[in-house]
Amino acid sequence: MRLALLFSGQGGQTPAHWRQLVDTGDTGLLSAVSAVVPEFHADKPSPSDWLAENKVAQPLIFAQQMVLWAELRDRLPQPVCVAGYSLGEMAACCVAGAFSPIQGVGLCAMRAALMDQAAPGEYGMLAVLGLAEAQVARLASAAGFAIAIRNAPRHLVLAGPQAARPELANALAAAGATRLVELAVRTPSHTARLVPAALAFGQHLAALADARLCCPVLSAIDATPARRAAPALAALARQLAEPLDWAACLQAIREMQPDAVLEIGPGNALARLFGELAPEIPVRASDDFRSCDGIVGWLASCTG
Repeated sequence: MRLALLFSGQGGQTPAHWRQLVDTGDTGLLSAVSAVVPEFHADKPSPSDWLAENKVAQPLIFAQQMVLWAELRDRLPQPVCVAGYSLGEMAACCVAGAFSPIQGVGLCAMRAALMDQAAPGEYGMLAVLGLAEAQVARLASAAGFAIAIRNAPRHLVLAGPQAARPELANALAAAGATRLVELAVRTPSHTARLVPAALAFGQHLAALADARLCCPVLSAIDATPARRAAPALAALARQLAEPLDWAACLQAIREMQPDAVLEIGPGNALARLFGELAPEIPVRASDDFRSCDGIVGWLASCTG
């Protein structure tokens, strides 16, 4: 079976995903998370607004993805490729063998800290559907925002100062946007404001071993496949300050003609995007299922 994996980014995390991590019993991952998120307590409920903070969301989402992957890895074929949406590229690189899950938790905490240091203050991200890219770029620039992610020709994500978001949303709505969604992300990801973070993170990642990856990692910047750790990690750092062309990633996966595509992590936004682009290829998200048995059973049905 030819399987492609997608890893979710920030924005769809909920207390239920935090609980999924707590319930796993993986003491190694739980200890790693506790070391970088001192407020993390396995026996206490977690408020949703806390989960939106960079320093919390990034290591927790990554750890939740690694918990799911640990349960699925030996029951699934080796993927033909992996790709991750923003933070999800951390999980993609880890699954391909660029670093270990325990290392990854620490790297996610470092990534979050560098992003917060590079852009202190209140920032937000806003998804915009239904408008041409040139028009969105013009309105975004006037409000101090920038295009951060291209999901489809008329589906863009903007990042910029939170104080300007309501006025920008009104301008986009007046211009005819069909949908506006505020994301649970508090940093200007994938914009030039994070150049210092990208440079510092890149220097740290460059010190990791240049291992041969078990499967290609598609860069979220432009869908370039990396088969060794060094180029994958270089792209992982660059994407902090460069816009993502997720539409190109999805098209590259479609052209590989996988038998099925599985999204791992919070939400199912990536699965829905791929389904819209390639309705001929079965695609689901881990959040669609109540158990890993359900995921394995669905994938078996895709080849039967």
